[in-house]
Amino acid sequence: MADALELGGYEVIGRLAVGGMAEVYQARARPTTQRSPGEPEEVVLKRLHPSFRADAAYVKAFVDEAKLTVRLRHPNIVRTFRLFRAGQDYLMVQELVSGRTLGFMQGLLMKVGTAMPPEACCYIAWCLLKALDYLHRAKVGENGANIVHRDINPANVLLSVAGDVKLTDFGVAEVEGLMQGEAGALRGTMAYMSPEQVLGLAVDTRSDLYAVGVILWELFSNRRLYGTEGGGEAELMHRVRDARAPLLSSLDLGLPDYAVRVVRKALFTDKERRFQTAAEFSKALEVLAGRAGWPLSVDALRPLLGG
Repeated sequence: MADALELGGYEVIGRLAVGGMAEVYQARARPTTQRSPGEPEEVVLKRLHPSFRADAAYVKAFVDEAKLTVRLRHPNIVRTFRLFRAGQDYLMVQELVSGRTLGFMQGLLMKVGTAMPPEACCYIAWCLLKALDYLHRAKVGENGANIVHRDINPANVLLSVAGDVKLTDFGVAEVEGLMQGEAGALRGTMAYMSPEQVLGLAVDTRSDLYAVGVILWELFSNRRLYGTEGGGEAELMHRVRDARAPLLSSLDLGLPDYAVRVVRKALFTDKERRFQTAAEFSKALEVLAGRAGWPLSVDALRPLLGG
């Protein structure tokens, strides 16, 4: 398509993904492109899907995501450089991360029946918690409210070829206490929602931590915690609501007992019994890594990176 060759003064190299309300492209700035300070030549362009241009609610959601993420500066969060409009297009310029999603890696490992090394599992979760600790402390608004990502799942975690772990996609993020969209609407990825989230109740930052617990359970076990087998979406909703996660010790994985205890604490139905902050959760993983002799560095990912 002719209009796919250039967007907003950027040369489009290829489309990376499409879903939800946006399309995502890899692009290269032309010599005449007005770039933001620190913006590299090759970037990701996130474009509001053309079918939503005339929908004020979708436009607002896209603009709100950009306004939120452009303020965030953390090594484990994909950077947004700017938001702009070119003709009818609403565009976000974001950091290009060369690599794959954690979801892709999980699917590949499950397909071949090879579990991820436990030290890599621990390190990935630890990086996510570092990103969330920063995000949850980045107060916004006059009352200094917390930001809740609401959609922590493997498809929104990028693993670069250099070993970087980065959180992305803040399309359903919200300021705690200020519900966006319709009340009770389920926004996020159901298999990684907290029990309170799947019930349509108000959520806080502990819901994001629960999602990290689900991811860690799946990484350690090399299987899905809340699959859709045998019941479809309604059955999945019930399993997520009840939060009946099998103890990792019952799966004969050879994990340290402390790893089993950390994941169990992360997945309590009652949010008062879970980790209360990302810092508390990450500290537990630091203790686990220390006891097990696992590196909390990119060295933990060497087996995945081919190093």
